[in-house]
Amino acid sequence: MFSAGEHVVYGTHGVCEISEVTTMSFCSDSRKYYVLFPIGDAKSKIFVPVDNEQLTSQMKKVLTKEEIDRLLDAVEPGALDWIESDSARKEYCSATIKGGDRLALINMIEMLYLHREEMIGQKKHFHVTDERFLREAEKLLHDEFSFVLGIPNADVVEYIGERIKKSS
Repeated sequence: MFSAGEHVVYGTHGVCEISEVTTMSFCSDSRKYYVLFPIGDAKSKIFVPVDNEQLTSQMKKVLTKEEIDRLLDAVEPGALDWIESDSARKEYCSATIKGGDRLALINMIEMLYLHREEMIGQKKHFHVTDERFLREAEKLLHDEFSFVLGIPNADVVEYIGERIKKSS
């Protein structure tokens, strides 16, 4: 169980602060809820029922700096080959983003980034869907890394690149 004041990554919302765990009643049904505020989006408020395993399983503890560094040390460049089938790639990217596995996100970002560069080199268009998946995955990963490392979001790519170079 999580506590008020903790930070979690919640689904595709990214890093959130648990402001409180409170009991609320709707239509004579009383349940406990986590009240989440996404970092960087002061207007949003998310209510997650404590007893809903499907929703609470989307709440993951924010990584520590040491866990980020170990994760980046484990990255193997080129670990994921381009998925030719549009439907299979869409399914894979969607599942990876929803799953929240950070190593899988890094591998997916690299796969999409390398293919985009290849398309640019061939003066071809990168699929809009692939671009959307790339931006969404980068936002999730970069927001968490920026939050944990205390660096601007714009510096996360450089941090990742330097760390991966050190471990190679």
